Amino acid sequence: MTLLPRSASFVTAGLIAASVPFITTAACAQTSERLELMTLARLEQILQSEVDGVEGADGQWQFRVSDRTVVVLADASNDRMRVFSPVIPTEELTGPQVQAMLAANFHTALDARYAVTDGAVVAVYVHPLSTLQGDNLRSALRQVVSLAETFGTSYSSNALNFGLRQRQRPSDLDQI
Repeated sequence: MTLLPRSASFVTAGLIAASVPFITTAACAQTSERLELMTLARLEQILQSEVDGVEGADGQWQFRVSDRTVVVLADASNDRMRVFSPVIPTEELTGPQVQAMLAANFHTALDARYAVTDGAVVAVYVHPLSTLQGDNLRSALRQVVSLAETFGTSYSSNALNFGLRQRQRPSDLDQI
């Protein structure tokens, strides 16, 4: 095996990185999908079309998915939005559960994450509001609900594991 000198490796990596924007720009130019900036009104419209029983307005909505409360908060002036669902009170957490959540945030949570707020563990997805697209929101809803529902078992936002051994048991997470 021939190894490149360290300086050549950095030059090669730099050339690859420099070409990525051109590839991305060309690929985007070929798509027929027009990206629209997300607004509170558009966000609410997408939520209303995707789930039943949406309550709220002006960047604060709540509804239920699979018997789970889901909250969407959006702030146009700060260009932020988040989707979250309560999981468990923090005082009920065990050490192994905390370890499993942290490992999941790296391996199996994908775009959603476990977080702590106001005395509760939540499954949360955070994104800039303006660049959020409808498919991102739909995926966020699925991931947050899945992450909340799989707390204590697979700790995952879907079937994909990114780098975690496929057959790892929850008790093995202490070893990570």
